[in-house]
Amino acid sequence: MAHLQGLQCAVGKLHPAVINPHCWFRHDALRSTRQRCVSAAAGFDGGMDSERASNRQMQELKERAKQHLAQIIADQAAAGSGSSNGYGSSMGIVNNQQLKTKLEQAVRALQTGLVERDTEVRLLLLAAMCREHILMIGPPGTAKSEIGRRLSQLIQGTYFERLLTRFSVPEELFGPLSMRALEEDKYIRQTRGYLPEAQVAFIDEIFKANSAILNTLLTILNERLFDNGSQRVKVPLVTLVGASNELPESEELDALYDRFLIRKEVKQVTVGGLTQMLDYYAGNSYDEESYGPSSSNDGGSRTGEMQIDPAARLTLDDFQQTRTAALQAVRVPQHVIQLLADLRGYLQEKVEPPVYVSDRRLVKAVALMQVAAFCDGRDMVTEYDCLLLEHILWQRPEHAPKIADWLLSHLAVDDGMKQVCSNTIAVTLYCGISL
Repeated sequence: MAHLQGLQCAVGKLHPAVINPHCWFRHDALRSTRQRCVSAAAGFDGGMDSERASNRQMQELKERAKQHLAQIIADQAAAGSGSSNGYGSSMGIVNNQQLKTKLEQAVRALQTGLVERDTEVRLLLLAAMCREHILMIGPPGTAKSEIGRRLSQLIQGTYFERLLTRFSVPEELFGPLSMRALEEDKYIRQTRGYLPEAQVAFIDEIFKANSAILNTLLTILNERLFDNGSQRVKVPLVTLVGASNELPESEELDALYDRFLIRKEVKQVTVGGLTQMLDYYAGNSYDEESYGPSSSNDGGSRTGEMQIDPAARLTLDDFQQTRTAALQAVRVPQHVIQLLADLRGYLQEKVEPPVYVSDRRLVKAVALMQVAAFCDGRDMVTEYDCLLLEHILWQRPEHAPKIADWLLSHLAVDDGMKQVCSNTIAVTLYCGISL
């Protein structure tokens, strides 16, 4: 018993509030506990407020991030949408849908006042878009030079025109020698206003070029380079239109003949088109929207400037960039390649006499078809683009119908379909744009 009382005293000393409920320490303890609880509650409320503020800030940051991400996605989607119609080149972006619109307007402007020259106009545009050259063979007075002049007006570029004879000298094409440079023992030509600085050129009777002219002309046509003294300079030539009344007769002209990728025989206007042409030049039918009013009263001459919307005018950049963009963007399927190989075999093995087709001409023909497809807004060449080969692979004009017949026989399943294809050729824009 004494031991138990001693234990209670010891415990009482340690915890008097537990043993004695009326001990004053119990009230202090409760007060202290209450204060601690209040402080803890206040601290908890403060922590909750801080946490709420942090949550709000975090939510705001998330919303900003979502908005920023949505903007990035929208920009990428817009860029992706644009890339379906625009293709990059080493010089910029080419939008082939805008290019198609420009070509449609260019064709209308170039054709104004020209009767039965629909194919020639389209082939000229295609040659320019490919940065290749076109040869027109036919009698005088068939608008060969007029087509070249109109192209220079279309792109507002520098134009050079010359008629060659057997006695033409290099100075007529490439410019006179500089007298001041000769005094300094330098062989330099003054090229301003001559072929080395032209963007569009027309040379009539081109196969009368002599050996003094030939080598320099070949370098300009194929490499776009001109040797002026000790320097080799680039020339800005987009396309050269060559014209002749006859085919080349000398073997030394074969290289020059091969430089013209596109070849077209130009004939006189038929009887059916003659009245239409005379009506136009008599002033009975005159489209002033496409071609400006004549500045002269010379019996119905229509030689005004073409009226084209500046926003839809073909520019030099269009001609310089399209080929590169087309070669990057347009695919050539295997069956088209096989068709070209079979056609070359037919021309060199089955036709009498054989029609020689050089490797270079065939490679350039593929590139031309890629440009034609690109100008039509397509990313793949089709077998119907091979119809262009009628104006590319022949050596003499009488070969063109044979090429066309062979292509139609391989594209059409029956004679009725062949007739449909023949009619389609007549109304097809050879830049790949259907009328």
